[in-house]
Amino acid sequence: MNCAGLSPTLLESELFGHEKGAFTDAQQAKPGLLEIASGGTVFLDEIGEMPLEVQSKLLKVLESRRFRRVGGIRDISTNVRLIAATNRDLKDALQDGTFREDLYYRLNVFAINIPPLRHRADDILELAHHFLGELNRTMGTRVEGFEPAASDILKHYYWPGNVRELRNVVERAVILVRQGQIRSHHLPADLLKPSRNRHRRRGASARRERGRARHSRPRGHRRQHQARRRAARHLAHHALQQDQGAQDPSGRVDS
Repeated sequence: MNCAGLSPTLLESELFGHEKGAFTDAQQAKPGLLEIASGGTVFLDEIGEMPLEVQSKLLKVLESRRFRRVGGIRDISTNVRLIAATNRDLKDALQDGTFREDLYYRLNVFAINIPPLRHRADDILELAHHFLGELNRTMGTRVEGFEPAASDILKHYYWPGNVRELRNVVERAVILVRQGQIRSHHLPADLLKPSRNRHRRRGASARRERGRARHSRPRGHRRQHQARRRAARHLAHHALQQDQGAQDPSGRVDS
């Protein structure tokens, strides 16, 4: 479920369900996702956009595994695994008061940070071909792939819109081509602008320079640098053991 695409009332109804007559259009009782998915998994996308009033009810479910339908008086038990995703920095949302601190810590049991697409260059073409196959099936087209120049443009674009932007680009190209190969002129003009890729090239150049600098250091200097890094890791590990479970008073999780 996408938490950003629903009004607070509808989101609450979809999650928890509602009883007949709970609101104007509630012509009959309806179970919510948390009830239907008991014994399985619920995926909440864009959890950072969930309204505060719904966040408090979700927190109660996570703590007690019980809830009530909208307009209901009976507690319903559920046993679901909850997976949540967001493209927002929830630590910032804690600071501005748009996300509950207690819900954040309750959800943050096992966090997986997925880097933006621009940092996963090896995934770009694989995802592009996946979307191409998907679109060929749904649109009835026969697009065979990407010519080398088009593939190179996709690989070196900055992708500020991440995977969604990549899918839209592929879909646009499929509409234009219908069959054969996608060529560079089938891609949006934004992908062809050097300014959009400048940041990526600067970043790659900086990494190469850092790599050359590391290899050009005298051997004794490199050993000192490695020793300092080992000492820093040891101190950080010791500090974490001493302060395990402590929370930052500002509402952030130390990592």
